[in-house]
Amino acid sequence: QVKYVVELARALANTEGVYRVDLLTRQIASPEVDSSYGEPNEMLSCPSDGTGSCGAYIIRIPCGARDKYIAKESLWPYIHEFVDGALNHIVNMARAIGEQVNGGKPTWPYVIHGHYADAGEVAGHLPGGLNVPMVLTGHSLGRNKFEQLLKQGRLPKDINASYKIMRRFEAEELGLDASEMVVTSTRQEIEMQWGLYDGFDLKLERKLRVRRQRGVSCFGRFMPRMVVIPPGMDFSYVTTQDTMGGDTDLKSLIVNDRTQTTRNLPPMWSEVMRFFTNPHKPTILALSRPDPKKNVTTLLKAFGECQPLRELANMTLILGNRDDIEDMSNSSSVVLTTVLN
Repeated sequence: QVKYVVELARALANTEGVYRVDLLTRQIASPEVDSSYGEPNEMLSCPSDGTGSCGAYIIRIPCGARDKYIAKESLWPYIHEFVDGALNHIVNMARAIGEQVNGGKPTWPYVIHGHYADAGEVAGHLPGGLNVPMVLTGHSLGRNKFEQLLKQGRLPKDINASYKIMRRFEAEELGLDASEMVVTSTRQEIEMQWGLYDGFDLKLERKLRVRRQRGVSCFGRFMPRMVVIPPGMDFSYVTTQDTMGGDTDLKSLIVNDRTQTTRNLPPMWSEVMRFFTNPHKPTILALSRPDPKKNVTTLLKAFGECQPLRELANMTLILGNRDDIEDMSNSSSVVLTTVLN
């Protein structure tokens, strides 16, 4: 989620008509994290022809104990402190930008976008006082997580003790209620995940949308608009290399090329490639936690049962843990054991 939000801020700042994007997060001045986490301001990007304070910035707001990292499950007591800091920053920045581009009149944000449950609650408190619309992206939803943990045999009280899940429900409901629009990655997220919340009803949302389109009164009823934006990737950082000296059909990569020039390869290369009979084939790379929700076993099964795909490519799974499988949580150990078997 962090990479997604940072790349979104950069992309928005490079969009025509957008002057500035501020990404607000918590300031941490602790030896446990990189020193940059303690910097109050960090520029992400600035247009080459930009003037004043335009561009994308990370703004780190003091909230809770600054000298230590606080897990997200323990941040709830500091939400209102962060709201106050965010509001103070927005007011000051509105005045500063107004001086630069609006003849001295404050320039207020066009939209406030809350990400995840805690920032969704923060964003939910801001629109009323600023008269600015709010957008919400849940990324990972508490009620869906709760249902998955119950299926694994966890007790509700244990789940709440570990994840403060009930407080998370409250934050997600508040953010949902304050939003004009909710960004999702799939229809499944709308129907099967947001559908678990009191603040969203799929059938009612459709009826209200039709009434608005027809210009018919909704009798004061409101429900945020759900929008699907599928996951994407920024390919500007990707460089391609012709491993065979030119454009080559994938099938030709099946044959080992012993004459290939040795390049400077990372040490990890030999650790991975020693398992392949033909390391020169393209690699299908999957990275995730060994979590049942990630569906790694289905991916592996599909690859194993597709001979044409196996002939064209190798598969590498990076499942994030180097611990002893026996010491891991039951769900993670089951996934890894299944993969290894």
